[in-house]
Amino acid sequence: MHSKVRSTVMTMMLGVSLAGGAAVAEPATEAPRGSQPASANALRWTEDFATGEGSGELVRTREGLVYEPYNVMRRPEGLRTLTGLYTFPARKLEQPVDTVRPLLQAKSALGMSVEVDVRVRSASGGWSEWSISSAGEAVRLPWAGSEVQVRLALVADEQGRGPVVHDVKLEGSLEGGTVSQEAATLTPLTYRIYATREGLVGGTTANGHVIKSYDRFVALPSRRALATNGGTEYQVKVCYPVTGKCTTTSVWDVGPWNTKDDYWNASSVREMWKDLPQGKPEAQAAYQDGYNGGYDQFGRRPANPAGIDIADGTFWTDLGLSNNDWVNVTYLWTTGGSTPTTGLIIDNNNAANDTTKGYVSISANWTATTSTAGYYGTNYQYAPTAAISDAAVFYFYLPAAATKTIDARWTAGTNRSAAAPFIITNASGTNLATVYKNQQTGGGAWNTLGTWSFPAGWNKVQLSRWATEGFVVVADAIQVR
Repeated sequence: MHSKVRSTVMTMMLGVSLAGGAAVAEPATEAPRGSQPASANALRWTEDFATGEGSGELVRTREGLVYEPYNVMRRPEGLRTLTGLYTFPARKLEQPVDTVRPLLQAKSALGMSVEVDVRVRSASGGWSEWSISSAGEAVRLPWAGSEVQVRLALVADEQGRGPVVHDVKLEGSLEGGTVSQEAATLTPLTYRIYATREGLVGGTTANGHVIKSYDRFVALPSRRALATNGGTEYQVKVCYPVTGKCTTTSVWDVGPWNTKDDYWNASSVREMWKDLPQGKPEAQAAYQDGYNGGYDQFGRRPANPAGIDIADGTFWTDLGLSNNDWVNVTYLWTTGGSTPTTGLIIDNNNAANDTTKGYVSISANWTATTSTAGYYGTNYQYAPTAAISDAAVFYFYLPAAATKTIDARWTAGTNRSAAAPFIITNASGTNLATVYKNQQTGGGAWNTLGTWSFPAGWNKVQLSRWATEGFVVVADAIQVR
């Protein structure tokens, strides 16, 4: 029987150091400033639980953030341990850092743990993979950058009891010796991988997405490439040779079989199973070759060699799979953090747009600013909510009728609308849908609005100001793919 004696790890920090304050007309969303760091290469800040986002099993209490995974729908392969992820908004620092040291105040029992994931944005706007810190160790980022994001991973014991995190402080420094972005590969990696159908309709993915019928996403057996809820920062292109069909979709879940098997990475980076060839999942090696005694990370014998799980809509409709089979997977983010554009992006600044393909129309009532990190391009625009549409209108041209997925981007903050209305209108003037998005979360990432069939001509996405008053709505960019 596991000991019920709890251990507490406590650390102390000096304060917060962030770049820039918010514009006068826009309420500040970052944590207050604290004392300056002790040295020029050390930055210190505290993450605020009130600004983060996680699944329903992560509960904010007076004591801190608690993980209570009692009602989690377990995956078919039956993971013995359950992990809850809590993501804080992206943060712009005063200076570049390449090393981040998490300093936590937490309480956990035997069999529980708390890990900290950190990623850094490249100059081109793409994110690195998440670097994982366990047992309080420093995170070495793949390159130096001034915009970082932090995520907590709370691991429960086999009885479904999770730890409590009281406080999250971090220290960033520039230590040098990191790999430059220019040295990274410029071509995304592709491997032949055995695919299985995920299913689990009604369940919740690792990033908090509630799975729908005929949903579209994939799961990979490492959270290093797990996108935010609704985000597209980590995508794969999957092709099924039997049908000749290909599709591009986002990584929204972790699995199958393992949870620390980033098999697409080289041995020097791969978290576990470093002696396996790059591109070969551990479950495949265990199933086919008896690797690790034929067992997975959790001591079970894999029932198949799967290295990717595919949601129903992608599996059946987009790829034409009728059963589990081998597919070709291209990992689109494996280009040194320069996330490939999968479609047409229309920025809030027309200077960045090819106006023969897409442009934006925004009234003078909207204000351009750079006060909150995570924006696409050179800035973003915001306007106070009111009983008036006065929409920011993003137009995109289609030379022929097509089915397209629309993503939106914004910067997040507590002063944002929790129900920002995006109105999808086709070239015939028909409103196809109004999608309400919570802009208090999901900042600094592409958030999917939905997929619709559009006619040829100028279609549009309108972000209206007509929402509950006392907040702002943020117009940053739209992606059509």
